[in-house]
Amino acid sequence: MKDLIVGCATNYDWSKLKYWVNSINESGFTGDKVLVLMNCDKETVGKITDAGFSIIGFNQDKDGNLTYQSNLMVHVERFIHIYKILAKNDYRFVITTDVKDVIFQKNPSEWLEKNLPDSEDLLFSSESIRYKDEPWGRQNLTECFGEGIYDDFKNNTIFNVGVIGGRGYAMKDLMLNLFVHSINRPIPIVDQAVFNQLISRHPYLKTSKYTVSEDGWACQLGTTADPSKINEFRPHLLEPSPKLEGDKVVTSTGIEYTIVHQYDRVPEWRKVIEAKYDDK
Repeated sequence: MKDLIVGCATNYDWSKLKYWVNSINESGFTGDKVLVLMNCDKETVGKITDAGFSIIGFNQDKDGNLTYQSNLMVHVERFIHIYKILAKNDYRFVITTDVKDVIFQKNPSEWLEKNLPDSEDLLFSSESIRYKDEPWGRQNLTECFGEGIYDDFKNNTIFNVGVIGGRGYAMKDLMLNLFVHSINRPIPIVDQAVFNQLISRHPYLKTSKYTVSEDGWACQLGTTADPSKINEFRPHLLEPSPKLEGDKVVTSTGIEYTIVHQYDRVPEWRKVIEAKYDDK
């Protein structure tokens, strides 16, 4: 049974997508690679296809560009498109991530084979900070669910919706759960709040692996290394910050991360990472 990496994007061209695409190809991943593209120019579509990715599009204009109109935010709508893919295909492991600010340093299949026990179906990655200590997350959760839910959640560690992995059947159901719980909310960007609300409850607590940054699965640099925020966040971080060694992002003990998220928040690291995964 094959594995899958899948992402979703709209209004990005090759200059934004190439680092995600190229890093996956350099990671040694051998499963299916799928990108749901809503609005995208013909040239970029061709480059992604040439890189070995399957594209799911919706409409084309007379020039061959992909076009799509929706009242939903892409952050929310992506879940239903990924669900439909998984409803039609059986996969062993599925990894879905954001695309503009994510790179794969290693093959995610190998990490999952070694670290996801048979008793666990899903894999989540920590932002290394609690809700009460992260202003954007605190406001987002409150606006989505109200003060009462925030008060219940404020001491919870935040997990990032931009990097999720797990077994195919469990990922399929999670994608649908995230979609149906995200629509008709009072604010448009609700995926992070809905995700954290769901996974903080059973049955997820008994069936999922909640990784910390130091595990080396994925780092969330928006909270752990962003130079514009780190002085504010550092006293509240629950573990050490990642570091850059050469052209690799590693844990404080030198473990190379499989996935690096939000690298564009750290300008000096961004230069190194984009140079590494630029077109050769």
